[in-house]
Amino acid sequence: MIRPSARLLRVDAHDDGVNAWSMAHFAPGQQLAGWIGGYCDYEERTGGFTVRRELPNTQAVLLVNLGEPIALVGGDGGTLRLGAGEAFVAGTHLRPALSQSTGAQRGVHVFLSPVALRRLTGVPMHELRDRVVPLEALFGVAAATLGAALGEAADRAERVRLIEAALEARLARTADLRAVDLYALRQTETLAGVELAEIARDIGWSRKHLASRITDLVGVGPRSWRRLRRFERAVGLAESGDRDWAGIAAECGYCDQSHLIREFQEFAGLTPRAFAARLVPGGGGLIER
Repeated sequence: MIRPSARLLRVDAHDDGVNAWSMAHFAPGQQLAGWIGGYCDYEERTGGFTVRRELPNTQAVLLVNLGEPIALVGGDGGTLRLGAGEAFVAGTHLRPALSQSTGAQRGVHVFLSPVALRRLTGVPMHELRDRVVPLEALFGVAAATLGAALGEAADRAERVRLIEAALEARLARTADLRAVDLYALRQTETLAGVELAEIARDIGWSRKHLASRITDLVGVGPRSWRRLRRFERAVGLAESGDRDWAGIAAECGYCDQSHLIREFQEFAGLTPRAFAARLVPGGGGLIER
């Protein structure tokens, strides 16, 4: 096994005298490479803001808090408060969420898809849609054990090793997902220009059954999933510095710029210009207040 220290991809650091953070990104080990996108061990202090707006996208969240208390507000309006050593998961969101700190944070963020979260928890993803949920509610006492171990770990590489071992053990105890369901999701994603009824027919399903199976895997139906993927791409282009909204709309497959604006207002609760104005330099996210 390649040790986590050898899988360090990069460290993103920022310090403008008001806001500062350090984010160490690690690649997943071989056993989890198909399920986990990677890990970020982070610490920060933010003197300019304490609340971020988290936009809907196609990723789930698993995060262990190792510092000062934090509070999360899901898209459903439910609030979850976590102390050091406590963790949460979040499913697919169709509405923005909020994350609040005291101005100082430390923890480990696991990047994973809703499909991976479905496998690890055994919970249909529509039950986690627009929600933030304590990891303990899904993993039981193992969540508290993991949080305590991470709090005592010597360094970042050790924290990644511990959380990866916990995920590997969890994966070994959970049931495989159905191959036909995963195939249906891939077809829905890759054949973006193909009608959903045609994809369902080729698999031998009704369109209603296709929607049901996709919703189980990712938390939303295939049409909403496609819209989220398109919105996520548009956000990525804007975050990279592209402010040609008409060009972004065309590149991402929107009918026109007004279509893009409507999607931003629905998913982000902001116009594209307001979104751009709230972006924190250096990859710091989106300021709420």
